[in-house]
Amino acid sequence: MMVTFVSQCEKNALKKTRRVLDAFANRIGDNTWQTLITEEGLLTVKKMLRQTASRSTAVSCHWIRSRSRSQFLWVVGNNKKFNSEGYVPVNSTSADLNPKQHFYLNTNVIALLAQLAGFFHDVGKAIALFQQKLISCSQGIAYEPYRHEWVSLRIFQAFVNEDSDQAWLARLADINHSTESFVLENLNGLRDGIAKNPKNPFEYLPPLAKLVAWLIVSHHKLPQYPKGGDNPPVFENSQLWLSKLFEACWNSPQCLNTDWSKANIEENWSFPYGTPFKSAQWQTQVSIVAKEILKEDRCFTGWFNQHFTMHLSRLSLMLADHYYSSLKDTTPEWQDRNYHAYANTDKDENGQKYRKQKLDEHNIAVGHHAKRIAKVLPQLRDDLPALIRNKELSRKVPKEYKDSFGWQDDAYELSKSLHEDSKKYGFFGVSMASTGKGKTRANARIMYGVSGETNCRFSIALGLRTLTLQTGDSLEKDLKLNKDELAVLIGSQVVKDLHQQSRQPEMSIEESYGSGSAEPLLKDEVALKENLPEYTGVLAKWLKHDPKMLKLIQAPVLVSTIDYLMPATEGVRGGRQIAPMLRLLSSDLVLDEPDDFGLEDLPALCRLVNWAGMLGSRVLLSTATISPALAKSLFTAYQAGRKHYTQVNGEQGETTEICCAWFDEFNKPSSAIISDVKAYQETHNKFVEKRIKNLTTKTKPLRKSAIIPMQPILELLPSQLMAKQIRQSIIALHEQHSVKVESKNVSIGLVRLANISPLVAIAKWLFAQDAPSDYVIHYCVYHSQFPLLQRSKIEKQLDKALTRHDEADWLNNSGFKELVETSVENNHIFVVLATAVAEVGRDHDYDWAVVEPSSMRSIIQLAGRVQRHRQSIPATENIHILSKNYKGLKGKSPCFEKPGFEAKPLLYAHRDLLELNCETELKQVTAISRIKTLTSSPHFEKPKQTGDKPKFLVFNELEHFSQSLRLEGSANEQNCAAQWWKNEATWCGEIQRIQPFRKSEPTADYKITFNRSGKPVWQKKVPKSSPAEFLNTDDFAKQPEEMNMAVGNRVWGNFDLKEEIRLLSERLSMVESTVLEKFTHLSLRILNADNGDQWQCHPVLGVYQNLKGDEYGVE
Repeated sequence: MMVTFVSQCEKNALKKTRRVLDAFANRIGDNTWQTLITEEGLLTVKKMLRQTASRSTAVSCHWIRSRSRSQFLWVVGNNKKFNSEGYVPVNSTSADLNPKQHFYLNTNVIALLAQLAGFFHDVGKAIALFQQKLISCSQGIAYEPYRHEWVSLRIFQAFVNEDSDQAWLARLADINHSTESFVLENLNGLRDGIAKNPKNPFEYLPPLAKLVAWLIVSHHKLPQYPKGGDNPPVFENSQLWLSKLFEACWNSPQCLNTDWSKANIEENWSFPYGTPFKSAQWQTQVSIVAKEILKEDRCFTGWFNQHFTMHLSRLSLMLADHYYSSLKDTTPEWQDRNYHAYANTDKDENGQKYRKQKLDEHNIAVGHHAKRIAKVLPQLRDDLPALIRNKELSRKVPKEYKDSFGWQDDAYELSKSLHEDSKKYGFFGVSMASTGKGKTRANARIMYGVSGETNCRFSIALGLRTLTLQTGDSLEKDLKLNKDELAVLIGSQVVKDLHQQSRQPEMSIEESYGSGSAEPLLKDEVALKENLPEYTGVLAKWLKHDPKMLKLIQAPVLVSTIDYLMPATEGVRGGRQIAPMLRLLSSDLVLDEPDDFGLEDLPALCRLVNWAGMLGSRVLLSTATISPALAKSLFTAYQAGRKHYTQVNGEQGETTEICCAWFDEFNKPSSAIISDVKAYQETHNKFVEKRIKNLTTKTKPLRKSAIIPMQPILELLPSQLMAKQIRQSIIALHEQHSVKVESKNVSIGLVRLANISPLVAIAKWLFAQDAPSDYVIHYCVYHSQFPLLQRSKIEKQLDKALTRHDEADWLNNSGFKELVETSVENNHIFVVLATAVAEVGRDHDYDWAVVEPSSMRSIIQLAGRVQRHRQSIPATENIHILSKNYKGLKGKSPCFEKPGFEAKPLLYAHRDLLELNCETELKQVTAISRIKTLTSSPHFEKPKQTGDKPKFLVFNELEHFSQSLRLEGSANEQNCAAQWWKNEATWCGEIQRIQPFRKSEPTADYKITFNRSGKPVWQKKVPKSSPAEFLNTDDFAKQPEEMNMAVGNRVWGNFDLKEEIRLLSERLSMVESTVLEKFTHLSLRILNADNGDQWQCHPVLGVYQNLKGDEYGVE
C-alpha cells in the first residue's frame, strides 16, 4: 500500500517524528513523507510514533487508494491539527472560550477552596505525639488518640471562631505573628478529651468555613461512625448526623479507647515547635489566598451541599497531597528555617528513615498543587486520548447479517442524533437486546454515536472477571481497537497469564512513611492486558507517580470489573476515590448486566450511577432482563446526580431534564427528554410492553421447561433423593435432546445447584449410581472453590466443548469424537454439575439443563445457556426445574435464599414451586417475568395468627417486591438505596458503612506445595506477612475422601496438578515454587476453630466442607 504522512508537530516532537518517519519513508517535503509499506509495517510506524508522542505531536496518515482517491487513516497526537478528512487548516479564527463562561462555573471556587484547605489540612501534625513518631529512633505510640486531621480541624475552627466568612478571611489576609496566640487560646476550649463539651464545628461555622473544615477533616477518609459502636446513627435522624451527632470518633475511633493516659491526651494537644501559624512563609502564602477568596464573590454562596463543587475540591486536595508526599525533593523557598516541625518521612538508600518535608512547606505545597489541579480539571476530557474516526463503529451491518444485527444501525443513527441533547441534558440509555444479538458491539456504537464521533471515551463495567476478558477480546477483534485505545483491567497478573496461555500457548510471558498520603491510590494489583503509551497531558505531572492510577484513567475504552469504579463512592479512605472519579469525570459509563447484582449491592450500584451523573458522564445500561424497579431507581439516581452537575456546568443552568433512550432488536429505538420519574416510568413501560409483545410473537421457543415434583422420601436422605431425581431427569433429557457424534447419541447438560456442599454430596450419590445399560455418563464438577489453575483448566475444557456456533466446527474441535468413537456404548451424556458460576459469564451452549431453583432471575440466566448458539427449537421440554430446592426439601424456611430473594420478613407461603403459581411463566423461560411491571398488588396468604407477616403466594412477585423495597424503601424500611439522593449524607461514609458493596466474610489465603514424596500439601498464608509467608495448616484434611465411581460413570477431564505445574513453569520460565504460589492460590472463608471444621480437597470435587444436617426437618 502507498501511504503519505503529514507532520504538524512542534518543538522537540518535530525532531522525534522525523527520526521515526525517515527510517520508514521517503521525505518529499519538509514535513511530508511517502512510501510503499505493508499493513504490518504501517502498524509498526504508528506504534513507534505513539511511543515518542507528546502534546506537541501531530502526524496524519493517508492511504493512496488510486490516482483519484485517497483515504484518511489515522492521526497520532493532536487531532485538532487536522479536520475529519485529514486536511490541515490554512487559516484560523479565535474566540475567548473560557470554560468559566459555560462549563465549570465553579472552577475558581473549587481551586481556591482546595488551596485554602491544603494550607490547613496537616497543621495538626504539629502535635508532640506526631512529631515524636517521625523521629527514626522513636519508641513512642504508633498512633494518636485524635488523628492529625481532627486536630487540624480544631485549629481551623479555633481560628475562625464565631466570625462571618468575610471577617475571618479578612483576619487571615492580615495574619501576623500574634495570630497563633489567638488560635491557641481559642483552642483550649476545643481540645477533645480535656475541654468540657467542645463545640461541634459544623453546628455554627459559616458556609465557606464549613466546607473548608470538611475538606480538612476528610482529606484522608470520609467521617464514619465506628464499626461496632453503641447507638449508631439511624436513617430516621440523618438530617442531624452532621450538626448534632458528628464528633471526634467519626474521624478517630481510637479516641474511644479507655486506656489512653492523661499524658497521651495532653501531648495530643501540645505543639513543641508551634503551629504553621509561626512560619513566615506559611503566613505570606495563606494571606495571598485569603485575599483572592475575598475578591471571588461566588465563594460566598453556600456550596456545602453542592456535590460537584465539594467533591472535586476534595479530589484536587487529595491528589495534590498524594503527589507532593510522593516526591523525594523538597522546596526550600516554602520553608521557614526557624520553624522545625515536619510533615512526613522517607527512607534513604540504606533503608533508614529520615524526616523529609517541613510542615509549613508541605501545607503550602499541597495547597499550591491543589489549586493547579483544580484549574486543569475542565480540560481533562478533551486532553485524554479518545476514539476518533473509527470506521468499524460507523460502518453499517453487512446485508447478510441484517436480520439479526440490523437493529445496531438504527441504534447508532439515533444515538448520533442525540449528541447535542446529551451535552445539555446528559444521557441515560437502556440497551435491552437479547443474548446473541451483538449487544457488546452495539453498546460501543451507541456510545460512539452519542459522543458525536469525536472525543469518545467510555468505560464498560462488568460483574465478573471472566466477562471482562471476553468483552476485551470481543472489542479488540470486532472493532479493531488498537492496544492504546483499549485497556482491559483484570486485577491479577496471574489471570492475565492464564488467559494468554489459553489464547496463545506458544508465547512466553515476561514477567510506612509518616503520611497516609504516601499509600498507593489503587489498593489491588492492577494488570493490563496490554501496556499503554506514555501519558503526557495536563494531569501527567500529578499522575505519573502512580502508574496504577494512570491505567484506570488513560485509555479511551476501559473494560474492567465494576470493582475498579465503585471506589468513586465506596472508597471512603486513603484516596481510593481519586482514580475512579477521574475516570467518570473524563468518560462515559456502560453498565453491563446491572440486574445481576444481589439485593445487598443495589444501593452501591445506584450510588455509582448517581456519581456518574454528578460528574457529567453519560450512562448506558446493558441488560435484557432489567426490572421496572431497578430501571426507575437508576434513572432517579442519575437524575439527582445530573442536577448537581448542571447547577455549575453548562449554559442552561440547573435542570432535571434528562435525555433518555431505549434500544432492542425488535423496535425502532426511541428517545425522549424526561424531567420526572413518573414520565420515565410511563415511557419505559411502553417500550417494554412492545418488547414483550415481540418476545411472545417473534422469538423462537428455545427454552421449554417442566417443573419436576419433589416430595420427601424418608428412606432417602435429602441429598440422596435429589441425586435420584436429577439422575432421572438426566436420562430423560438425554433421550429427547441428544445429537449424533460418530453414530453415537451424545448430549451435554448442565445441572445447576445452589451451594457447594450440597452439590458435592449430590455428586457423590450420582457417581455411586450405575449408569443404565449402553450408557456412559461423564461428570465434570465446576464451582468457585478449585485452585486457580484447575478452575482455569475446567473453564477451557467447557469453552471448547460448548462453543457450538457451527456444528461441523464443533464436531472437529470439541474433542467429543475422540471420547466416544472407541466406546462400545451408544449413549454418552456429558454432565456439568455446577453452582451459579455457570449462570453468567460463560458463552456456553448446552443441550439441556436441570435446575435447583433459587430465584426467577437465576432460572432465566441459566436458561440462557441452553440452545444459546444453535437456536434450534426443541420438540419437548429441555429444562427440568425441581419443584423444591435442597433447603426446601429439608423443610427449612426461608429456603429460596443465599442465593435468592427470600429473607425474613419477606417469605413465601410455600416451599414448592408447584404451589407458588409460576407454572405458566416457566412453561417457556423468557425474560418477560423480569421486565414486566406487576399490574396488581402482590398476592398474600392471610396471616394465620395476629402479628404474623403476610406471605407471598406468587414466586415472581416476592422478587419484584423485595427489589423495590431495597431500592425505594417504605414507611417501615428506611435502609434503602434512595437514602443517598434523598438526604445530604455524601459528606460522610455512613451510608456506605450501613450498605456496604460486596460485603463478605473474613477469608484466609491458601496455596498448594509438594512434600518430599511429591504429594500435594495445602499451606496457609500468615496474616499480613510481606512478602507472603505460607505455613503448613490443619485447616485441610490430610487425605482426600474416597470416591465411589460406579459402572458406566467417568470423570470428564483429567487434571494432573504436578504435570500442569511443570508445563506452566516451563512456559513462563518460572521456578516451580513461584508457579505453585501464584497459580494454586485459593481464598476461603475462615473456619470456626471451636468445632473442629476442616476443608476437604479432592481432585474431582474441588475444595468443600462435608454436608451437615442432611436430614428432613433440620435447619
